[in-house]
Amino acid sequence: MAAAPVESVCKTKATSKTGAIEWQIDAWSALPDEHVVDGGLSDQVGRTKSETMQAAGDKWSIEVNRGGYSNDENTEEVVERNKKHVAIFLIYEGDSEALRTKYSITLVNQLPDREDDTGNSSVTFGQFDSDTFGKQFGWSAFIKRSDLEDESNGWKVNDRVIIRATITTFGDLESTVAAPTPAFTPPNTVTADLKSSLYSGYNSDIALYCGPRQISCAPVCPRHPLALLQGPLLVLDAQRGRRRPPHHR
Repeated sequence: MAAAPVESVCKTKATSKTGAIEWQIDAWSALPDEHVVDGGLSDQVGRTKSETMQAAGDKWSIEVNRGGYSNDENTEEVVERNKKHVAIFLIYEGDSEALRTKYSITLVNQLPDREDDTGNSSVTFGQFDSDTFGKQFGWSAFIKRSDLEDESNGWKVNDRVIIRATITTFGDLESTVAAPTPAFTPPNTVTADLKSSLYSGYNSDIALYCGPRQISCAPVCPRHPLALLQGPLLVLDAQRGRRRPPHHR
């Protein structure tokens, strides 16, 4: 069954902005190393936050929990595991109600020919409803603390740690409806091309000589471009009755 013709097309798109922020911590060992328990009595202890920075048309900051991060609903096993890791979060400092975002957090390796450690995610920052506000997203166990603080690994060099966040934000979806774009139909020039080839004698296969007159005979279809180096198949000198060298135009 033939497909029905498309009578209208809806196109949906969204504008996007991409930017990056970087936090250079020059005294990593001076950061507090208490384990953060979100929802606990002292959940602010152990948090270290950068200054607010601009990227992708909005305001952001980065938070590090050197001693790890857990929440008050985690099991004891999870808490003990997280205490051995460094937590890193991207914090939204703007006022959007629903900012669709794709982001990555990168722990930069400072030694040559070493790979960075990057985590990627897609989330929505902002006020979801009257009770829920999505302001902070990231990883509670981004990297094992002992690995980061071993300077031979390159994550910390001369007590410096570099954290970079790359952020892409998406605007509201916009849709438009229009008639379909007609399919491209190439112009039909075969007849004109054949006529021109026949009259010009270009790329002809046979040249007939009758006295001083030359008659070039072209094929029905011009030869493939790869055959352009081939000479005429037969050149006949009717006046002298012997073959002549090929005639090149």
